[in-house]
Amino acid sequence: MLFGSKKAIGADALGSGGRTIPQEISIGYKILIIVIAILYGGVLANLPMDTIVDRENYLNYTKISWNLFEYYSSISPITLLANEPLWLLLNVWLAKIFSPESIIQVIIFVFASLFAWTVLRQDSQNFIWLLLFLLFQPIIKNYIVHLRQGVAITIFFSGRFCSIRFNRWLLYSLTPFIHASFFLVLPLLIITHAAGRFKLETSLRMLLFILAGLGTGLLLGWLASLLGARQANQYNFTMTDVSGLGFIFWAIILMLMSIQGRAFIHRYTYELGSIIFYLSTYFLIEVTARIFENTLLLVLMAGLHLTSWRRHLFLFLIVSYGLIQYGFDLHPWFAFGIW
Repeated sequence: MLFGSKKAIGADALGSGGRTIPQEISIGYKILIIVIAILYGGVLANLPMDTIVDRENYLNYTKISWNLFEYYSSISPITLLANEPLWLLLNVWLAKIFSPESIIQVIIFVFASLFAWTVLRQDSQNFIWLLLFLLFQPIIKNYIVHLRQGVAITIFFSGRFCSIRFNRWLLYSLTPFIHASFFLVLPLLIITHAAGRFKLETSLRMLLFILAGLGTGLLLGWLASLLGARQANQYNFTMTDVSGLGFIFWAIILMLMSIQGRAFIHRYTYELGSIIFYLSTYFLIEVTARIFENTLLLVLMAGLHLTSWRRHLFLFLIVSYGLIQYGFDLHPWFAFGIW
């Protein structure tokens, strides 16, 4: 074990409901992950400001967030809630203290560092793999390009690995008001919780996720327009011209996890459900990859607990996936997302 440490929060203890069982880790490991987390956030916060996709948009948020908050409020409370009011208020509050450029750096540093620390402390035995996962494009770009989503993911993971149930669900409840994609992530948690409570069979659990995906694919555009969400003007919410490579890749990962056995499926119902949701919406809405990115690291962490040849094949596929993404991305700052 690294630095003589024990598994920080056993992934096997997460279960379908995301509950955690804190375990002891060594002082050396605690210091190590704090240093790495600070370096992770610090490096990302100091990347060149003017060469990154969408950075101008986030700089504008630091200046007009209060105006947007007032505008959405004037339409209706529901419209305000559908347009990420906590993200707007975070920018309003930071604007009282920092310059626009500094606000961006503070957001990246604080939330990227917290995210890295939260992830690395979960499983010291898989430290190297967790560190590599933090460098995967679909994950790291949320702290370089999609900053609003990165903030929400950090809050979500803080809740996921919180041992106090009330605090866990409180943190969960904040995320949709930072990034609206979590309005679709949280129902998957509810399905997972219900499946565990009622001890549903594996096939029925999977069917519920498929139905959730199909329903989302068919109704998401209508709901976004009805609620006045900003995404209604940004996306078509229709089938897009996709290669299908992502569908094939994650279908293989799903199959690999499924043959691990019933115990694994029940323990990681949420992670497998996230893949099923992604696959069932893949050919229906163009934003499905952005939704899947919210739970992608949980899927990768679950894969670390496959056994025998399944683990080896999983890691080979994931490493290949990561290398291919970096190899085909022509943009210098990780604009390329999930296939």
